[in-house]
Amino acid sequence: MIRHSKDASELWQKSPWRYYRKALFRLQRRLFNAVRRGDLRRARSIQKLILKSRSARMLAIRQVTQLNAGKKTAGIDGKTALTFVERLDLEKLLMTNYHNWHSSKLRAIPIPKKDGTTRLLKIPTIADRAWQCLAKFALEPAHEATFHARSYGFRTGRSAHDAQKYIFDNLNSTKNGINKRVIELDIEKCVRRDS
Repeated sequence: MIRHSKDASELWQKSPWRYYRKALFRLQRRLFNAVRRGDLRRARSIQKLILKSRSARMLAIRQVTQLNAGKKTAGIDGKTALTFVERLDLEKLLMTNYHNWHSSKLRAIPIPKKDGTTRLLKIPTIADRAWQCLAKFALEPAHEATFHARSYGFRTGRSAHDAQKYIFDNLNSTKNGINKRVIELDIEKCVRRDS
């Protein structure tokens, strides 16, 4: 454990983030290829390797404490932010307990709905969010490998704009001659409306 916050802040800020991203990406690419080949034994072993990886742990903590939009939202423990020392302590906690993580209780906040009723928004602690992000790093590539190339729903990095671009490109007069078929799609309920 680091005692001085100055040492901790330098250690955190001077961490090789680019190297961490590359190392995690290499592991995720290996996982993606293993699932594509159908080698599930190797895929599980790579997922465990991702959970053990210091790169993945550091990036998960950085994601939930610095990059996420809800980074200042407190969980049941009341913490809205972590100091550099607490971030490094959380990394040690994730290192020792990644395989048997026990989540804390959730903080419930009532959110009013348009019809006058309320719904409860449940917020996890920062440590639980970091563990969830770490688990996401290990799960997403495996699921990406099983999706169809033109599946646009519920995928990271994909949106309705990708589907529009694909349709536009294929309706272009230079593609497949002038004989084309247009299939009517009703995707109104698939798209989130914020009004």
